[in-house]
Amino acid sequence: MPQQVPLRPGDPSRVGRYRLGGRIEGIPSEDPIFIGLAPDGSEVAISLLGGDWALDAATRDRFAAEAAVARRVPPFCAARVLDAGVDAAGAYLVSEYVPGPSLLEVILTDGVRQGHELEAVAIGMATGLASVHQAGLVHGNFGPEYLVIPPDGPPRVVEFGITPPYGAATPSADMLAWAQTVVFAACGHGAASAADLDVLPDQLRGPVEECLDSEPGQRPAARAVVLSLLGDVELPAGLLAEGSRRAARSAALRGGQDQFIRAQYPGRGAGGRAGELTRPPHSPGDRHRTSGPNRHPAGHGGRTGWLIAGVVVVILALIIVVVLHVAQGGQSASGRLSANASHETTRSPSPTPSPSHGPVTPAAFTGSWTGQVRQPPTDTYNVSVSFAAGAASGTISYSGTDFSCSGALNLTAATPTRLTLSQGIIQGQSNCENGQVTITLMSAGSIYFSFHSDGPIAAGTLSRT
Repeated sequence: MPQQVPLRPGDPSRVGRYRLGGRIEGIPSEDPIFIGLAPDGSEVAISLLGGDWALDAATRDRFAAEAAVARRVPPFCAARVLDAGVDAAGAYLVSEYVPGPSLLEVILTDGVRQGHELEAVAIGMATGLASVHQAGLVHGNFGPEYLVIPPDGPPRVVEFGITPPYGAATPSADMLAWAQTVVFAACGHGAASAADLDVLPDQLRGPVEECLDSEPGQRPAARAVVLSLLGDVELPAGLLAEGSRRAARSAALRGGQDQFIRAQYPGRGAGGRAGELTRPPHSPGDRHRTSGPNRHPAGHGGRTGWLIAGVVVVILALIIVVVLHVAQGGQSASGRLSANASHETTRSPSPTPSPSHGPVTPAAFTGSWTGQVRQPPTDTYNVSVSFAAGAASGTISYSGTDFSCSGALNLTAATPTRLTLSQGIIQGQSNCENGQVTITLMSAGSIYFSFHSDGPIAAGTLSRT
């Protein structure tokens, strides 16, 4: 889990006009992230960006232009980008520091969400992504670790980039991740079957199913999802402002969180920039377990038809359909939300995304991945997984201070960005359990890992080795 640590030898003490107080580690980022103090004494999160942004005047101008775009992201359920610049340390991005635990921590600590609080979180995530997309940006790595739940106000999306959409980082990919995160908040794991979607309220299930569509062009835009979730044609405020207001109703989610924040984050809590989260370091005792992971590795985790006899009536009916389509923010005649791709032909959604027979590992997951996962209440241990491109299985191993175990991962479903696998322990069966592993591709160098069986969920980020 992300944690604040002291500056390393060689780290700058200042970046621009900001004094650095430490590093933030444990979040998937190729760039160092720092906690800094602004001239007015407020805390900010600072990313020291890699690459040759300071190479020449033209490159610096492009960086300034892209950073200016990021600063135009509306402050509705999204952390604000406050400043950017280039100095001797390189190009940097300064973002709002948001106190509170991440959604991942809330689910791991307090369990899954239901009813109105689940809807509030879903609205907050969709509103934040819509704010980012409205500015012409994408998140690219969205998941439960990138939604911060502050002690007051709406949840906030953090860690979006400054580069416009390209490659696999697209608005439709963000909406796939939104749907996966909604299911995670409701079930403790990603969508693996229709039964996982059955736990969702009716108002949520339709948008989630559409965003899980295997064809990116068929997934609805974030703004269309927000409008659908709000369920209003006439809003008392702008769409994003109203989404932010509705998301702030997640008092039930935060019920009891003040105590959690005080205990886990004395003086501040977790934080984020348009992408940095901060969480407390684990105490030495947190890295022990007397029973192994789960001894328990990982854990939880018809339309009414009208017969109209007359050309005039038919025309009137068509006019009504068009008016409703516009008023409802792009709802299609098939009942499907408007997709990101403006020229795609809409079609009815399938009941649930169905993997192809005999799934194999996509090339993007090839190789070995290692990292730490956390299992409530305090257990932390190491996980390593390996996959070969085109294979139907992989390997996994767990290790802690007093145990180790290993086994096989058999693929049950695969998409270009997510694997669902059945874990079978071969060695160390007294320490670890069989169960289901879900792995989501976050970037070329990191994956989000979760395991669920009969015990608590275990989850964390693994990096390519």
